[in-house]
Amino acid sequence: MYSLNIIPGYVELVEILMACGLADRKSYFDAVSHDLGFDFEPGQELGAFLLKIRENENWSIKVVADVFSEIKDSVIFFCDFPERPGGEILLEDSIESLANNFEEKSKCVVNSILSNNLNFSQEEVDKILEGDLSIVPEAVNKAEDLSENTTWFITQLINFPRQSKEILLFALNEMKKYYEESGLRKKNRDQIAEKLKLFENDRYNQIAKGFLDFYGIKAREDLPLHLLFQNTLKYSGLKFASSRNIQLIVFSEHFKQIEEIMNPSVTDNTLRLFLRNLADQTKMQILKSISEEPKYVDELAKLVGLSKATVSYHLSTLSELALVKSRKDHRRVYFSLNKERLEKILKGLETLYDEGEN
Repeated sequence: MYSLNIIPGYVELVEILMACGLADRKSYFDAVSHDLGFDFEPGQELGAFLLKIRENENWSIKVVADVFSEIKDSVIFFCDFPERPGGEILLEDSIESLANNFEEKSKCVVNSILSNNLNFSQEEVDKILEGDLSIVPEAVNKAEDLSENTTWFITQLINFPRQSKEILLFALNEMKKYYEESGLRKKNRDQIAEKLKLFENDRYNQIAKGFLDFYGIKAREDLPLHLLFQNTLKYSGLKFASSRNIQLIVFSEHFKQIEEIMNPSVTDNTLRLFLRNLADQTKMQILKSISEEPKYVDELAKLVGLSKATVSYHLSTLSELALVKSRKDHRRVYFSLNKERLEKILKGLETLYDEGEN
C-alpha cells in the first residue's frame, strides 16, 4: 500500500453542504440509507434548519441551496482545510476566507465542476480556465441532472465570478443564522467535540487507506489527503473528491458500515446487504447489462426504461457495495461489473450454504 499524508479534521461549512443536500433529496438519502442497511431520521435541529431553508423566498438562498445539494462534491472546494490532524475551521473563518480569496477558490471549484460534474477532459478544462469559454454553454445545457438554478450559477461562476461571490456570501451569512437558530450548530459542535476528544490519528489513517484501496481510488502521494468529519448525515454521498492541489474524503457514520463491507472476510451482514440489493429488479437488470461490457448512464437508462436520475441512484448503492466499478472516458463515465468482488460474495454464499447442509 502506498504512503499518504492523511490529515483528519473538521470544517463547519461541510455541515451546511450536507444539510442542504438533504433539503431537496431526502427520498434519495432515505433510499440509499435503506439499501446500505442503516436508518436515518433527521433530528429536530436538522428539521428546523431545513424548514428555514425551504420557507425562505429569497432567490439567492434558493440558488445556493440547490448548488450545495447538487454539486457539493465541487463546491466543497470553497472550503479551507485544516493543516494539522484534528484541526478545526469554523464557519465564520470560512466565510471570511471566501470574501478575501474568492478568485483563487473559485478556480478550484470551477476546475472540479468542469471535470467532475460536466465531464470535460483536463485539456478542455485548461483551455476554459485560460479563457476559451466556447464549449461551456452547450455542456451546461446538456447537464440534465442539474436544476436551472445550478446551471445558472455554474455559468455565472465561470463568466461573472464577482456576482457569484456576492450571491454566495449573502446566502452563507443567512444560512449561518439558520444553522445557529435551529440548534443544529450546537448539536454538531458538541458531538464533534466528543469525537475529537477520542481522536486516534492512526485509526483514521488505517480507515482512509483501506477505503481507498477497497474502492480502487488512487490518491496522489505528493498531496495531503484531508479526511473531514461531519455529523449532520449518516451518509454523505461523497466518497472522494479532488481538484488541483486538494484531495479529500468526507467521513460519515456510515463508515462503520463501510468498514464491515470492506472486511476481507465476507460477513453475514455483508451477505444480507448483497441479497437485499440483488432482490431489487432494477439493480439486477443493471448488473446484467454491464456484465459483458461497460455502459454509461444514458445507455443503462434506455435499457432498463427508467430516468437517468433513478439509474444513478441505483449505481450509487452498487458502487458503495463495490459491486460496480467506474471509468471516465472523455465526457462519459462507464460502469462495469466488479467481478472479483462478486466472486468473493458468491463464495461467501457457498460457504453459508455448505454450513447449512452440514
